[in-house]
Amino acid sequence: MNKTLLAVAVTAAAIGTQANALEVYNNEGTVMNIGGHVTVGLTGAHKGQDARVEEKSPRLNVEVIQDLGNGFKADFKAEWQMNMLEGAENTFKTRLGYIGLGHETYGRLAAGTQWSPYYMAAGVVDTPIGWSNEFLYDNHGFFGTARAEKMVAYSNTIDFDTAGALTLGAGWQGANQTTKTTQTVTGGKVETKTDVVLDSENRGQIAAGYAINGFNANYAFNSGNLTERGVARTAESHLVSGKYGNFGAGLYVAATYASNEYMNSYDNRLLKDTKAFDSILAYGLDFGLNLIVKHEEMKDDELGLRVKSGTSVQAEYTISPRLRAYTGYNYDNQGEGKYKKAKDHQFIIGTRFYL
Repeated sequence: MNKTLLAVAVTAAAIGTQANALEVYNNEGTVMNIGGHVTVGLTGAHKGQDARVEEKSPRLNVEVIQDLGNGFKADFKAEWQMNMLEGAENTFKTRLGYIGLGHETYGRLAAGTQWSPYYMAAGVVDTPIGWSNEFLYDNHGFFGTARAEKMVAYSNTIDFDTAGALTLGAGWQGANQTTKTTQTVTGGKVETKTDVVLDSENRGQIAAGYAINGFNANYAFNSGNLTERGVARTAESHLVSGKYGNFGAGLYVAATYASNEYMNSYDNRLLKDTKAFDSILAYGLDFGLNLIVKHEEMKDDELGLRVKSGTSVQAEYTISPRLRAYTGYNYDNQGEGKYKKAKDHQFIIGTRFYL
């Protein structure tokens, strides 16, 4: 199997199935695609509030691929999150923006805001529309656990034919920080103050995955020093995951387990030691219906308390290659002790339109 195609297939499997992008240009080795999706849903019983329409991460992207010859290809991608529901507010903000250079044998190097090597291992459960993985997106741009900001990353897939395929990845993030802006009114004058919450100069990660006969096993490590409101920390994560099958086509089983130190937060403070677990069981029927059961929870290992937990039953139905309906119910198992909040059971029904 062509290694470039295999690498693309591995990436697609990691971020979930979706329709192909629209090809708007193809000439003399240059291909341009426009992709993304718009997704809305009617949500009920959200923290006891009235039902309302919500969006589910709608986005628009542009991708250009240039064949450079001798097995090399250059690519560029920009993706923006869309605001579909709030009129007169900002319509777009950056989700992805990177440039890459790849080779069939030597692998691929990319720089910018991109899906990280860590996510290659962690994203096996991040697949349903209604409720996917939550703990991965906790400061994910800063930590590089999903869409990593300001990252240089390398990946390569070694195909052993009938013996399977090994995918390797590594990433590095340089100086980066997150800030919080507050406004106060003193004597009728508005004063704005911006504080640095997290600050880091050097973060690195590695990931490896092996796939054979529909099975896939992965490991990822993510580490680096940082300061949290001026206090020095070492934030790192060890993550293992596995899956069987393809989401939406027959049986799909996947699970992720992460042991984290200062990677997850509660009330805007990093927790010293957390364990996070996420699992999914799904079955895609031939006529387009995909039935899903999913469970996720996170525990404060230092205090021995559950921080949060949710169990959902979901269904997705493919109406056409570019249109999918979805529905589901998420049961809030709540946290424990100081993490216990009012139950937040949720129901949602909606649709996603792929470009």
